[in-house]
Amino acid sequence: MENFKFFLRFCAVTLLHIFICSSVMAQQAVVTGTVSDREGPLPGVNVSVKGSSIGTSTDANGRFQITAPGAESVLMFSFIGYFTIEKVVGSQRVMDIEMIEDVHLMSEVVVTALGIKPVCRY
Repeated sequence: MENFKFFLRFCAVTLLHIFICSSVMAQQAVVTGTVSDREGPLPGVNVSVKGSSIGTSTDANGRFQITAPGAESVLMFSFIGYFTIEKVVGSQRVMDIEMIEDVHLMSEVVVTALGIKPVCRY
């Protein structure tokens, strides 16, 4: 009878340990996807988890893979010349992001030996 009680306690502790470990592992989310613009995939886009030091960049085909701490995590996609995009991970495990160009128009620029001066003509 003592052996049976020990066995039941051992099983209960083991099951509890399995449930705790699986719930901790389930909180992390591996997200994959591609980043592109109107013309095709973008290599070198920075992909990071907002508020943390977790980050990666897209490969030559615009693909990325990142492990987010949880479903409430926000992924930030940034690239020079494009608007930064923020997406909540949620239940998504595959994200296809289309970056939008950030275009600033300047009227004219004059380059001299002393430096660069913008010329405003109204």
